Amino acid sequence: MRNPLYLLHLLHKNWIMKSAFCLGISLSATATASAQADWTAQRGTEIVPFVQTTLLSPDWGQTRNIGFTAGIDYTRFLRSVVQPSLELRFSNAPGLNVGEHSFTGGLKIATTIHGIHPYATMLAGTGGITFMNPTDTYGSDTSFVYSLGGGLEVNVRSQWKLRADYSRQHWDLDPQTLTPTLYSVGVAYSIPFHGAGGRVH
Repeated sequence: MRNPLYLLHLLHKNWIMKSAFCLGISLSATATASAQADWTAQRGTEIVPFVQTTLLSPDWGQTRNIGFTAGIDYTRFLRSVVQPSLELRFSNAPGLNVGEHSFTGGLKIATTIHGIHPYATMLAGTGGITFMNPTDTYGSDTSFVYSLGGGLEVNVRSQWKLRADYSRQHWDLDPQTLTPTLYSVGVAYSIPFHGAGGRVH
């Protein structure tokens, strides 16, 4: 016959193992639920209007124009480190010799690195150029415009960001081809929608 103390030792040991097993299951379930909550918290949509001061090199003479760029981004967040957005923007930069404006839209691709959001843009639309001192009846023209660019946004408040942007456009003014460049700095304001979960920046 087994010693009663030995039996009590076995029961106690078995109880400890079962308790540890149950605790491990509970912690695992909690971690899984927390991870799912984090994913849920990162899902949803966001609208980000922005406004920027723009320095334009119009590629027409040795001039630089000061103007502005205003636009809006729409993002539906994915379970990915790279987030695509739809972007619309309008740029206008009058000058002493020529003035240029453009309205473009397209794809913005961004990611996040320690609160900094680098991005690339691929946009297309229409543009217009106005000659301030025309020598003949050719005082203005329009063109299809496409551009490639990039930049970054830096969080300064929960919803406010500083934004620096670069884009190089391509204009086809037959027989001329222009490649204006735009350097911009400004601010952006995030408006999240929490219907499908808010996003943690």
